[in-house]
Parts: sequence; C-alpha cells; structure tokens
Amino acid sequence: MGEVTVWSPLACIKNPQIELHVALVILNSSLAETQDKLKSLWKTARFHICADGGANRLYQTCGTDKSFTPEYIAGDLDSVYKDVLLHYEKMGSKIAKFNDQNSTDFEKCLKLISKHEKLTAEQFDVIYVLGSHGGRLDQSLAILNTLYKHTKTNETPLFLIAQDTLTFILPPGRHKIYVNTGLEGSFCGLIPLGESCRCISTTGLAYNLSKHHLMFGSQISSNNSFDGSDFVTVDTSDYILWTMSTL
Repeated sequence: MGEVTVWSPLACIKNPQIELHVALVILNSSLAETQDKLKSLWKTARFHICADGGANRLYQTCGTDKSFTPEYIAGDLDSVYKDVLLHYEKMGSKIAKFNDQNSTDFEKCLKLISKHEKLTAEQFDVIYVLGSHGGRLDQSLAILNTLYKHTKTNETPLFLIAQDTLTFILPPGRHKIYVNTGLEGSFCGLIPLGESCRCISTTGLAYNLSKHHLMFGSQISSNNSFDGSDFVTVDTSDYILWTMSTL
C-alpha cells in the first residue's frame, strides 16, 4: 500500500509555539490581507528572508518594529527601496545580491536557504512563502513553476500563502491532509501542474475522485469543498497541486 504522508499545513499558523524548524520567505506582494498569518509565522520561523521588494512590503506592514527584522534580503535588488534597504541593514539584516537574471528572486531565496542549511547543518522542516500569488498572471505562474521545480527536487515542504489561499504540491503516493484547525475556508481544489495526473482518488471531499484522470484540456478538480471530516485523503499517481481557502 505504501507509507502515508501526513500534512498539517495550517498548524504553524494555529500554534506559533509549535516545535518545527521553519523558514519564512516574504515575496513582493501586498501583506495587507495576511498580517495575522505573518505575525504567527514570524514567531514560529527561525529564518526570515525577504525577496527583493518583499522588504518594502514587510516595512509597509511592520514599520520600524525591530522584532520584524529579516536575516536576509536577497535578489537582484532592483525593487527594494534604498531607504528600506538601509533601514534593515542598520537593524542587522544581511544583503545578498544576485546578478543572475535566469532565476527569479523567489528562486534566489530558496538557494540561499539551501546554502544556510549546508553552512549551519540546520535542516528546515518546512518553508512558508507569504505574498505568493495574485496580481500579475505571469508572476503567479512563475511562482507556481518554482513550487513545482522545488517539490520535484527537494523533500522540504513548500507552502504558498496568498490572501485567503494556501497552496502546495503533493508528490506521487498516499496523503492525509488535516483540515480541522478552524482556519480552513470553504473551498479546495486538486490541479495537475506540469504533467497530467493519470490516477487520483480522494476521501473527505464534497465531491470525491475515484481513479480519475486529471489534465489541462480535459478535467481538473476545482471549486470542491470539504465533507466535514477532520482530514482529506489523496492517493495520486503523479504530482498534483493542492489548494485550499483559509480564514
């Protein structure tokens, strides 16, 4: 049957005191709708990094509060304001400038997290990303592309949070996703990304799948919802994107 992978993607937001090694990435997108999640995840995270203009967003949201000082600001640094960069440098943030234009600032941050792990021998249990999609479609698709590439090459879970949505990718296999924190919204979906999903079955959804084949140009599972169970199970033959609304 194979081992079941258990997911509790909202646990760190529900309980900031949870004992997990968490890295937090702030992207260049409004944090106005995710301030509560930002504060919870900031307390939990042991490593905080802003992707270029993400530093502007953090400053706009938290101002000069010293407790919200990232360890790093990383990217090609073409978006971060000079006064914001100077402020965080004075507060102790390290600046990592990359001139590589073949990768996004998000990818640069993930590379820096990997480098930090190798230098310190600290392994992160999960990476959360705030401000991860919404706005320009091309940028949202680039973020999802980075999520897909990361999941296929790295075992560390990567959770994207944007406004009222949480998104991550389930690798092939059997999964159990807890949806009983009270922070879940009303909708969810299973979307093939990068490849078709040849066979997928679920329990715990209002409209369950039974050995369905999902692919663009045919069927995808969008606008689904929960049936009131504490968890959802997913048995998938291929990588599949899981997305759910949050409160």
